[in-house]
Amino acid sequence: MPKNPHVLILMATYNGEQFISDQIESILNQTYKNWKLVIHDDGSTDNTLDIINKYVEKYKDKIILIDDGIKCGGAKENFSHLIKIAKNSFDFDYIMFADQDDVWLPEKIEITLNKMVDVKYKVGEDKPILIHTDLKVVDERLNVMAESFWKYQKINPQHNTFNRVLVQNIVTGCTTMINKSALYICFPIPEKAILHDWWMALVVSAFGKIDYVSKPTVLYRQHANNDIGAKKWDVRSAVKRVFKKNELKRFKNNFVESIKQGEAMLRQYNNSLSFKNREILKAYVSLLELNPLVRCYLVYKYKFYKSGILRNIGSIILTLFI
Repeated sequence: MPKNPHVLILMATYNGEQFISDQIESILNQTYKNWKLVIHDDGSTDNTLDIINKYVEKYKDKIILIDDGIKCGGAKENFSHLIKIAKNSFDFDYIMFADQDDVWLPEKIEITLNKMVDVKYKVGEDKPILIHTDLKVVDERLNVMAESFWKYQKINPQHNTFNRVLVQNIVTGCTTMINKSALYICFPIPEKAILHDWWMALVVSAFGKIDYVSKPTVLYRQHANNDIGAKKWDVRSAVKRVFKKNELKRFKNNFVESIKQGEAMLRQYNNSLSFKNREILKAYVSLLELNPLVRCYLVYKYKFYKSGILRNIGSIILTLFI
């Protein structure tokens, strides 16, 4: 590996004029300097492109706008498009992903890269590797709402084995760094993948190594237009959600979508999976076809668990009555 690895940062944008300058400035202010930022816009109708072009003009050697006129239709599709471009058009050692509305803390690249290098020496460069970190949850004005996104949402980053990632995504894309091996095996991202970060976590958990840094490296901005966002998870908030019809419907839909995502993975990697992981995946995608008692047995046998007691209680209830 080169002494000064080249990091390619992919940013998907759409109508981000309100916050995108903060994000680009935070990337420019990174302590680690050997990076390029590649941006693809999804047909913004505000001033996002004007703002980006001003940065491109000023930092031609660092910031590249892919102005191909292609409208992808969503963040997952936009990042998938960027991954294809990166794979075919750029030289890099590692890839990171940036949302348009966050702020990167100054040592984000350096901290993540150091962890990547440590893991690479342990498992080998040929192994797909994904590194992710914690985040600070902030409001629109960057006031801290929670020092740890993981604690705020009761997420345990140690739950990164294949059986656990099938059920719950524990990776936040804007904190993620992957190596070339991970990029090549994760692409293409199928239509039935829920999110690009969940898909990458799922594939790397099956074929490589997921590791993490507990230190927050991103100010994860919460605002009215967040596609996903951070939702506090505790007893009070969980109980409130139980009595919301739309929340229960969303919970059920997420379960069904995760099954479809698993089916897409089985189609794409069936011949490449280890015997154990193929068995786990086939069991998971069969859950909807089985009677409730058999479902519960398979959930127990393969440990299809989420982080936290409350989530698992909800999953058991859903497994019995879906």
